Formats: sequence, C-alpha cells, structure tokens
Amino acid sequence: MSPAAKFNALLASVVVTAMFVLIARLAPMLSTLGLPYQFTLPLIALLTSAGLYRLLALGVRWLMERSPWVSRKVLGAHYIHGTWIGWFIGRNGDKRFTVEHYVQSLDDLTITGRSFTDRLLDHAFWESEAATIDGRRGRLIFTYKMDIVSRSASLNGINTSFFERESAHDAPTATAGFAHDLNDTTRIAFRTEKLSDRLVNWKEAVDKAKLRFP
Repeated sequence: MSPAAKFNALLASVVVTAMFVLIARLAPMLSTLGLPYQFTLPLIALLTSAGLYRLLALGVRWLMERSPWVSRKVLGAHYIHGTWIGWFIGRNGDKRFTVEHYVQSLDDLTITGRSFTDRLLDHAFWESEAATIDGRRGRLIFTYKMDIVSRSASLNGINTSFFERESAHDAPTATAGFAHDLNDTTRIAFRTEKLSDRLVNWKEAVDKAKLRFP
C-alpha cells in the first residue's frame, strides 16, 4: 500500500472513531429532540466528519513539511527526503562526485542533482521529470533531464537505484544503481549515501562527498 493510501486509511479510521464516540455520548440527548432535528442530524454528522477529516489532513501535512520525524513516520520505507551524496566513474574514466536534493511530500517527489569533477568544478546538472518509489522492493526509478557543462544539448535518461537498508520496513540509508542516457548505450554505475534529512547547500555537501569518497 502506498503512503498516501495508508495515510488516508488512517485518517478515515480516526475520524470514524471520533464520530462514534461523539454520537455515543450525545445519544441520550438526541432522543429528546423533535423529529425535524433528528432528520438533520445525519447531515450535521456528515459535515462534521468531512470537516474533521480535512482539518486532520491539513494538520498532518503541515507537520510533515516541517518535521522530518513526522515525515519519516508517515512515509516509512518510502522516506528519502533530504540530501544525498555519491560518486561515479564517467565515460572517460574520470571520477565524479554527486549531490542530490530529494524534495518529498506525501504525493510527490522532485529530485535535483549536480555532479562535480575531482577538483569540485561543475560537471552536470539534472532534474527529475517523473519518479516512482517501490518501498516493498526497495527501488527508486526516475526519468531525468540533464545538462552537461561541456555539451550544448540536453540529455534525457533513466536512473534506477536500489536501496540499502536494515529491513524492508526501514527507510534507505544508501543506494547503488545505474543511470542510462536514452541516446547512449553506456550505463553509468553509481553509489550514493544519505547525508542529511535537510537540504544541505551544494558546496557544503560536495565537500563532504569528497571526504566520504576519497
């Protein structure tokens, strides 16, 4: 089940329980009301349930945007929000360092990344166009558009990452996989590790990448 489906199911359960308790407490009072009021009670209950559901949903989403702890609990094995650092060997045998920002919400994931030379000069920039997380299999797949500094045309490709984690119920702490440009037969293998739940600035992150992957 996806995080969004689990989230909606949990909220629905909370709302149903809350309304059951409320109606049970008000039941003695309802019997004393006149017939017109009793006919309006289902409508009142419906509006109250919808309002409570909406309020809870907005509240939890607000907390997720501001608290990595809440996001981690809600998203579970799908949680990858934050800054990831890594490295790969390019087509010419040159080592490249990578920094990626994963901006994740309950329904969406946006990835922006940069690669750097061994002298920490800009090599390439990319952003995701569509992303899918398979928490059960431990896999992230996303299509991307990339601009390499030394080339005049943009590239499009597919990135496939496999999670490294303690169990199938845990969020990943590292990934390994490959990137494949659609106009090229060469696959580039890479490895990344999570640096932080926050979006660390590029310079600080790539400095740490060079120290982590000497």
